[in-house]
Amino acid sequence: MIGRLYNNMAICSLGIAFTLKHINCLPLIKAVLIMPIIAHPGLVNYLARKTTNIRSIEQLIVRNPRWFSNFNARFYDGLCLSINSIQFLSEIAAVEWSNGNILSSEIIDYDESMGKRAKKIFDASPCIAAIFEDDSENLYTNLRIQI
Repeated sequence: MIGRLYNNMAICSLGIAFTLKHINCLPLIKAVLIMPIIAHPGLVNYLARKTTNIRSIEQLIVRNPRWFSNFNARFYDGLCLSINSIQFLSEIAAVEWSNGNILSSEIIDYDESMGKRAKKIFDASPCIAAIFEDDSENLYTNLRIQI
């Protein structure tokens, strides 16, 4: 129950919106990977550091395998939440759909009223965007998501 309160639609929506600020266009298949990333506090703390430089998903997994040991479970636990968050962002006209891609139609920036966790996710969003520069198939393979 705590996980459902901690990982909610507001946090997921902000994670998607903050990441879109750096990418602007994100395939749905990659957008649903944001929730399992931000659901791990250690991973978010690492990605939020100013000194973190993401070269590849492989490098990140090799350096910190414990952060990815249950990624498949986090992916499926957050899949419905991810879809609902994307739909919510669409409803409030923060994003638009185009050929299976999510496009940013309104930049959402961090505000202090969003809280400390949102600040961490905001700070991590450039690194999350860097992860998504990789091919979708490679991401799913390296993250060991079972389809």
